[in-house]
Amino acid sequence: MNKSDLVNLLSKDLKWSKAKTERVLDAFLGLVSEIVLKKKKLNLFKFGVFTIKHRASRSGRNPKTGEELILPPKDYVHFKPSKSLVDLING
Repeated sequence: MNKSDLVNLLSKDLKWSKAKTERVLDAFLGLVSEIVLKKKKLNLFKFGVFTIKHRASRSGRNPKTGEELILPPKDYVHFKPSKSLVDLING
């Protein structure tokens, strides 16, 4: 499923126009990004937690040439699903 599929489903469920639904979805996603960047954590009850984690520098390999590389440290967004979401998925 992609963003336009999600917009279509939401617009039917909410009985909104696709344009309005897309604006609301864009606003929500923008807020999620801002909150995670500023607060470092966003907990959505019964859905999961978005956090920023740090990955240290590490060695790696170029798959084409086999050359060894040093991969730089970086921060990334991590999502941990809630127990209720995991239970829903696993039946």
